[in-house]
Amino acid sequence: MENKLKLAEIVGIMLGDGCLYQEKHRNRYQIIICFHKEEKDYLKHVKNLFEDYFRYKFCITEIEHEMLLRNSSFFVGKYLIESGLSSGNKVDNKIRIPSWIFQDKELTKRAVRGLFDTDGCVYRKYGHYAQIQIKFGCAETTESVQEALKKLGYHPTKIEKYLNKAKNVWAWKFYLSRQAEIDTFFNEIHPKNEKHIRRYNKIRSGAAGI
Repeated sequence: MENKLKLAEIVGIMLGDGCLYQEKHRNRYQIIICFHKEEKDYLKHVKNLFEDYFRYKFCITEIEHEMLLRNSSFFVGKYLIESGLSSGNKVDNKIRIPSWIFQDKELTKRAVRGLFDTDGCVYRKYGHYAQIQIKFGCAETTESVQEALKKLGYHPTKIEKYLNKAKNVWAWKFYLSRQAEIDTFFNEIHPKNEKHIRRYNKIRSGAAGI
């Protein structure tokens, strides 16, 4: 079961900030996960997770504003596709959380963890009031994450379509706003990205500056 839990988190990470595509004229796949430069601790967690599961080396590449975790192999790409992901553009592929993850509550939690750690956000609305935002450039991905949270007993808001002005593309988002549910989320999902944990703790402590 532990290996399936690791795979569920890996799938969530790939659905969030991961990229999978097959190289033309080469019998291999490129697997890339993007990180902000302040996410070094989370990058280490993801590197260890992927290498422990696949027993393949993942390399870190630093570019101007990001760090990339990369692997180039046929085996890892094929395995991820067999696990329910798709090669190529996630929006065009209308990618969703694979159905096998919904068959078990703990698997669903791990996939949500991977998705939130990479593409989620917790912020202060006012005072001690926190709000979790989930947003993606793919409507189908957003819908499947909303479905996962409902299956776990949460009450996400309706999905909103909005224009991402920075990229000039349409995107979709929803929120968790019930304060007890946000506390439960951090207690049972156990995010691994320290930036989310620090922000949540700062909000709940009433500290300023968020």
